[in-house]
Amino acid sequence: MIRIGRVRVEIITKNNVIGFDDTFDQQMNIICSEKNTSGKSSIISSVYYGLGLEEIIGGKGHNVLSSAFKTKVEYEGELDVLESKVFLEISNGSEDVTILRAAKMKNRNSNLMTIFYSKMDRIHDKVTISEDMYVHSQNSATSNKGFFTFLEAFLGLDLPSVPSTDDKERKLYLQLIFSSMLIEQKRGWSDLFSGMPHFGIREPKKRVIEYLLNMDTLKNEKIRHRLKIKESRIVEKWKQVFHETDKNIRNMGLMLKGVNENVEILEDPDQLIKVIYQDDDRTLTLDEYIEMKRNELQSLIKVKPKEIDNFHELKKELRQIEEDVIEHEEKIKQLKINVNNERSSLDRLLNSLNLIQTDITNNHDAKKLRNLGSKEGFNSFKDICPTCNQPISDTLLVSQNVADVMSIDDNIKHLKSQEKLFEFAIEQKKTNIKNIESNISILENTVSKLYRLSRVTRNDIFAIDGSVSESTIYKKVELNKTIEELEKVKTDIEETKEEFKQLSDVWKQYLADLNKLPENKFTNLDERKIKSLRDNFVSNLKVFGYRSSSDINKVMISKDTYMPTIENFDLKFDSSASDHIRRIWAFTIALVQTSNELNGNHPGILIFDEPGQHSIVVEDMEAFLDSLKILAAKTQVIVGITIKETDTREVIFKKISEGCKGIIIKDRAFNKLS
Repeated sequence: MIRIGRVRVEIITKNNVIGFDDTFDQQMNIICSEKNTSGKSSIISSVYYGLGLEEIIGGKGHNVLSSAFKTKVEYEGELDVLESKVFLEISNGSEDVTILRAAKMKNRNSNLMTIFYSKMDRIHDKVTISEDMYVHSQNSATSNKGFFTFLEAFLGLDLPSVPSTDDKERKLYLQLIFSSMLIEQKRGWSDLFSGMPHFGIREPKKRVIEYLLNMDTLKNEKIRHRLKIKESRIVEKWKQVFHETDKNIRNMGLMLKGVNENVEILEDPDQLIKVIYQDDDRTLTLDEYIEMKRNELQSLIKVKPKEIDNFHELKKELRQIEEDVIEHEEKIKQLKINVNNERSSLDRLLNSLNLIQTDITNNHDAKKLRNLGSKEGFNSFKDICPTCNQPISDTLLVSQNVADVMSIDDNIKHLKSQEKLFEFAIEQKKTNIKNIESNISILENTVSKLYRLSRVTRNDIFAIDGSVSESTIYKKVELNKTIEELEKVKTDIEETKEEFKQLSDVWKQYLADLNKLPENKFTNLDERKIKSLRDNFVSNLKVFGYRSSSDINKVMISKDTYMPTIENFDLKFDSSASDHIRRIWAFTIALVQTSNELNGNHPGILIFDEPGQHSIVVEDMEAFLDSLKILAAKTQVIVGITIKETDTREVIFKKISEGCKGIIIKDRAFNKLS
């Protein structure tokens, strides 16, 4: 949950500090004035700005704020703005923090956020701890120094990762969540969630509603998305294994049976998957085909070597071949030892590089905060790890004569140079491994040829007197080669069977996981939540005087988009201008009501800036405020409204007299601060 406790805006001029400073009630707050341009929206904008949520207004940084924060402020005439900043005190129900964010400061960037772990009136106490963080920069929602990381944890919001438009997953960012409950004046009334920024999330409104209502379908949609990716990978890998295997054996006149390119569950791949040889007359298994080739080879080996003139030379040549085989096998053995050592060394280098890159990220975070104007000290400047507070040892060089304290830029430069050296060393290791593996392959092929040559020399070279023809010798060599290739196929097909078995098991688990998902996508509890959202929404429409539809009971909540519809059309197309506003009121409140009723995740805050758009009749406005007052028992409500009309003024002062906190702006919101 979140509660706004206090807002203080300080605008420094030449002679005075101009601004706003007031506390907010934990329940219902009304900021009102008789003029449209008195500063109500500036106060509300400062709340958005202090939370880093100004993208809901339509931009990032101080540019979304009014000129009073940046150039000129009205106070007994126009005054030049020298500096301006926002202090925002918030609570999560058990802890209080104060956020400081500059709007205009010479040496402090607007993306620097300072967190004081205390209420606002205690931020200057000696015991108060403060911490600088950054916002609207890469990693601000994931890094330890990212403000949104802090805010998510502080508010107890466990934001899920959801499917994105690039088929990956991204966090459901705070800006998306809060766009459903912070309705700003200028574009907030154009549609539901109209202030929602674009972050590449697929169906962001739908994902936000699922999160706010804590729907099981959010988890199921995430599982469904992951299963879709898993399916694609299994299918792709299965096809790859099948086509590569089929291509390799077809070159040898063989066929793969028992499996095709379509993934399936294989209960017994060893029995099912077979390699066969088939011609016009017969079909042979791989073993039968190998045996047939062996018999062909044996039929050619009939004649014993005869004593001929060069017989001793051939025996000498055979001995040399056998010696070469032994020598090459020793080289292969040594090279395999070398490649294993190189792989171990590569693993160590990769681990060291990962540590250096982590240090670089931490130092960049520190530099980013420093450039934003942070005065915080960082242990990484003093060779102390900012994460574990242990001394940082240089893993690259044994000894260096460096200064006791390195500047952050020097530290980054030093780490970058280490990173380059490690990257160079890693590439060298990879090249070495590749070269060694290539040499092993070459030597193994050479040994294979030497073995064939030794067998040919031992069994197949006969007297040169023509007793055995060259074609016979050639057939023997080719048969030897074929048998070896078939034996390799026999070995490879066992590995292929194992690959198919593993893929089959993964596919089986995928189908089981897919089968666990509800057939209609929604659990019974989800159905209850959608019905509750619809009932609350329709009830609110009736209370607020919605008149555009003759039969309001036909209004439904689409199960595809969770948006209100009537007869399968978006309700906004069936609404007048004033009823369009009532629709936004009704739906925004219905989300809170449903979340409260059925254990949702709503943070428990609503802000409406100028909800009386398009001349809403005063009776409906009063009904709206009454609904908010009831809701405020569990939800903090802030309403900014102009009360120039007598009827509206009477209603607002009536609500204030009934216990709502009233912040009444008589002339301008920004005045001289004490």
